[in-house]
Amino acid sequence: MIRKMLCVMIKQMLDFTLLKDPIFILYTVSNFLTSIGFNIPYLYLVPQATLRGIPSQHSSYLLALLGIANTLGRIVLGFISDKPWINRLMVYNVCLTICGVATILSTYCTGILSFSLYTIVFGSTIGAYVGLTSVILVDLLGLDKLTNAFGILLMFQGIASLVGPPIAGWLYDVMDSYNPAFYLSGTNIAASGLMLFVIPYVQRRCERKELEKMTAVGNN
Repeated sequence: MIRKMLCVMIKQMLDFTLLKDPIFILYTVSNFLTSIGFNIPYLYLVPQATLRGIPSQHSSYLLALLGIANTLGRIVLGFISDKPWINRLMVYNVCLTICGVATILSTYCTGILSFSLYTIVFGSTIGAYVGLTSVILVDLLGLDKLTNAFGILLMFQGIASLVGPPIAGWLYDVMDSYNPAFYLSGTNIAASGLMLFVIPYVQRRCERKELEKMTAVGNN
């Protein structure tokens, strides 16, 4: 019985018919881009700060600050997004866009205060990616498709997470600077948020096509 349930669950998670859905494709590409940039600041924030002349005992505190900001960001964003009048997709998009832009601008940080400000912004806004992904999947596709959609999404997230940090490390080896790594991270995260602003338009277009199809069938 358990084996049969596991087989059914695996079959649902590996059902790739969702890749024909334009809304799911958009969301998957967005998540892939976010995952490429997600881990880079966690790995290279302290080395970047150290290279900018910040003592190691101070720069190491940035990761602790990042963890605190991320935890609080998830709680606050989760609380806000639970309100019925809040557009969760819009909150998600805005947070990722701000996060990406802040990551690009972090290359201009020179002191512990500016790095701390970036750390707080990044930690609190990237919390939307972790905390709201599954909720928005339900909003976009429905609860019945969550298992399948989340399984496919996790596969692409895993691939992107493996690709991002090595590319950032390679960029440092080639250019002897962490700036390109933060440009890569910020550009991908900002793009992942900006591209989802078109989802309401895509939804309306899909609904219009579905209505036209039903009307054509009814007339026949």
